[in-house]
Amino acid sequence: MNILLIEDHDFQRQVLATQLTHLIDPNQDHLYFAANGIDALAAVTRYQPQLLFCDLNMPQMDGISFLGHLAEQQFTGAIIITSALNAGVLHSVDKMCKNYGLNLLGTLVKPTHLEQLKQLLIIATNSLQSNNITPPLQQDLTEKDIIEAFNSNYLIPYYQPIVSLQTGEWVASEALIRFIHPDYGIVPAMKFIKIISNIGKDSQLALLIINHIISQQPIFCGRKVAVNISAETLVERNFINNVLALHHQYPQLHHWLYFELTESDLFESAGKALEAAARLGMYGFNLSIDDFGTGYSSLKQLDILPFKSLKLDISFVQAMQTNYTAKVIIETCLLLAQRLNLTAIAEGVEDITLWLKLQKMGCELAQGYFISPPLPFSQIPIWHTQWQQRSHQLLISSPSTQQIQPV
Repeated sequence: MNILLIEDHDFQRQVLATQLTHLIDPNQDHLYFAANGIDALAAVTRYQPQLLFCDLNMPQMDGISFLGHLAEQQFTGAIIITSALNAGVLHSVDKMCKNYGLNLLGTLVKPTHLEQLKQLLIIATNSLQSNNITPPLQQDLTEKDIIEAFNSNYLIPYYQPIVSLQTGEWVASEALIRFIHPDYGIVPAMKFIKIISNIGKDSQLALLIINHIISQQPIFCGRKVAVNISAETLVERNFINNVLALHHQYPQLHHWLYFELTESDLFESAGKALEAAARLGMYGFNLSIDDFGTGYSSLKQLDILPFKSLKLDISFVQAMQTNYTAKVIIETCLLLAQRLNLTAIAEGVEDITLWLKLQKMGCELAQGYFISPPLPFSQIPIWHTQWQQRSHQLLISSPSTQQIQPV
């Protein structure tokens, strides 16, 4: 792995470089340096780094401007911010990176601590392995490319496990679609998801994922898998008809999956949404609300549809350690879930600190790179064996006997 360390302060650069040399493999990892954003842009071109450590307050070109240029170049590697700036600025940069589609793994607050650096390197390694770094796709995808992807089986679901924060038990997974291009490896979702929606193939994508879940059911051993659908897909009668036809063929289908509805999606007709939810509910299918709290429709959707669970948005989960407002939002969402008897799922759990904080706050379930990156189905059994050992150690340090309801 090529690592680029961008830091203008000589002493800070030397400290971080020394820490990194104790953690990386000298036979496989290579460390490069830049003192500002201008030099860093040249270094990115020259060394093709898979991981960046980026300071923000630098001369000539600051780190924030540098990240903007990276986004324009469609940089697909992992990024870790190193900064002593206040939490408000860091939170804004975090949101900026997410909106740009950059793979920001976290922030290393100065002065850096070896254990925190070690955890972020583990996350970076997992992220890079799961994303199968290859030369990026430069041209824009077309409708023809998407149709070819469907016809040639380039669209493959990966699965991110969901576990109990109280017991460590693997209880469910989320299906996340991957476009495996024969020449460019995994194509970033931002390059194809909107096109799929624009050409009206959302429901076809959902049915593709469902059929994968059916064929791969022995891997999950009855644990449910979340299938993401849009409001338009939910109210599409043919989609519901196809799901129920599959249920007739596989009577246990409602035990194998549930549907996650993006919270920001609005229904043109509450009647159609209720019709669809009632038809699914009649056969035992559950609904979950995704990215809860990020749009205007949260409470209205909870009032309209019979959701069984809600997922706490990643931006609030990851910001709550340094942002008081985000922490209060998470606390409020957890209280709301408890009062409405909904299962709360936190996404974006990427370190032990977040795990313990959410556990203490009474959140039931979690997913994120601390637990596992999204995996191809063949790697799930290997992960499960390793996770059982890790979760046992977590339980020793933070024991709990609280029982968790399935989603």
